[in-house]
Amino acid sequence: MAKVIPKISLRRNGRIGSRKGARRIPKGVIHVQASFNNTIVTVTDVRGRVVSWSSAGTSGFKGTRRGTPFAAQTAAANAIRTVVDQGMQQAEVMIKGPGLGRDATLRAIRRSGQADTIGIAMRRALLGEIEGTCITRVKSEKVPHEYSTITGIQESVHEILMNLKEIVLRSNLYGTSDASICVKGPGYVTAQDIILPPYVETVDNTQHIASLTEPIDFCIGLQIERNRGYLIKMPHNFQDGSYPIDAVFMPVRNANHSIHSYGNGNEKQEILFIEI
Repeated sequence: MAKVIPKISLRRNGRIGSRKGARRIPKGVIHVQASFNNTIVTVTDVRGRVVSWSSAGTSGFKGTRRGTPFAAQTAAANAIRTVVDQGMQQAEVMIKGPGLGRDATLRAIRRSGQADTIGIAMRRALLGEIEGTCITRVKSEKVPHEYSTITGIQESVHEILMNLKEIVLRSNLYGTSDASICVKGPGYVTAQDIILPPYVETVDNTQHIASLTEPIDFCIGLQIERNRGYLIKMPHNFQDGSYPIDAVFMPVRNANHSIHSYGNGNEKQEILFIEI
C-alpha cells in the first residue's frame, strides 16, 4: 500500500545508515522487518537500491527494548527523515515479521515530522511576516554627503546614520510618517529627543545618536516607515538632501526550534520548542 510521507526537513537523531550524495528520489519502497528482538527499516528506490536504513539497535535501544513499539517508531522515523531530505514524497510500505513494531512503524510513517513542519513554518513567519517600524530616511540640507563631518559634532554623518538605524520604535503606523530632531548643543542627542507623531514611540529613550561638542543647532528631518523584512538603500543621494538608511523591520531577529520526543506506551509524542 502507498503512504504519503509528510514533507519535513532533515534532522539527524541517532545512528542512521544512508548513502551520501544520493540523487533526488521522488518515490521509493519502505521495507520493515519486525522481529521480536529488533525492527529494521530499509528504504529503497523503485529499482531496489538502498537509499537509507535504520534499526532499533542502531537507534540506541539494547536488549529486550529493541523489540518494543517505541523502538520501532524511532527506527522508522530516523530512516524516513533521511530520504525526505532527498525528495521522497511517496512510498510503498512492505512489512514482514510478527514483531510488535509492525503497527508502530506504520504510525511513525504517517505521523513523523509534523512538529518539524510546524516549527519551520513558525520560524519563517516570525522572521519574515511580522511588521516593524524603522527610520528609513534622514534629511539635512547642510550635509554635503554621507561621509562628511560637521563642525561641533563628534560623530561623522555616517556614524549618525548608523545610530539612527539602531533606534527601536513601536507604532500603529500604516505606511510612512515624518519626524524630526532639533537640539542645541553642547550635549548628547538620544532617542528621547526625536519628535514623533502620537502613534509612534521609542522603546529605549537612552539610545545614543550624536554628541554635540559646541553650542550649535542640530536639526534634521526623519522619515519613519512600517514594513516587513529588509529595505536596502539606493546607492545614490537624493536631490533634496535626504539620505536613505538600510532598514531591518523584523522585530524578531533570530528564531530557532528544537524537537524532543518521548514515548508513552505504544505512542510516540513530539514536543516543539521555539526559541526567540
